[in-house]
Amino acid sequence: MLQLEHKRRIVQACYPKDDQEALELWHDIKPVKFGFPVTWAAGAVTLATYQIPMNSRLLILRVECYTTTLVAAAPGFGQLSPPPVGATAFWQYIDVVTDETRVTPTVPIHLLCDVDEFVLGKGDHRIALQSTLPAPPDANARSVVTLVYGYLVGALVAGKIGDSESTYFGG
Repeated sequence: MLQLEHKRRIVQACYPKDDQEALELWHDIKPVKFGFPVTWAAGAVTLATYQIPMNSRLLILRVECYTTTLVAAAPGFGQLSPPPVGATAFWQYIDVVTDETRVTPTVPIHLLCDVDEFVLGKGDHRIALQSTLPAPPDANARSVVTLVYGYLVGALVAGKIGDSESTYFGG
């Protein structure tokens, strides 16, 4: 149900001139979900990555990130906790060889994770949510789990909502 609401809002953001254009825009939007768990250890880590098809754009709408432990005797066993305090994150194209491949600046992790987003990734690139994690609070094995919810949009939608996009972050 939420997926239909998101599609409806994306179509509305394109300001279709009539029902026929709205229907064409509707069919130009395909949902995607990606991400994976990583072991929580101090240092740089990739939280999620996705290869954007050549003739599409990736519209990222929501990122969920949480920590958990599956050690039965550990505090918080099986509970979902917020992303690590003190961690930072940024979106970056990881298939480009240059140094300036960031899509967003480096910010505290809570500004990119567990929030509604609006990041538009260019087609034919591999985009990744990169993070620098602090040391875990104790010696128990913990995981950082990230799920990214977005939509692949074609030229019709991208041309309407992404006309002022830039390829890379300039900072």
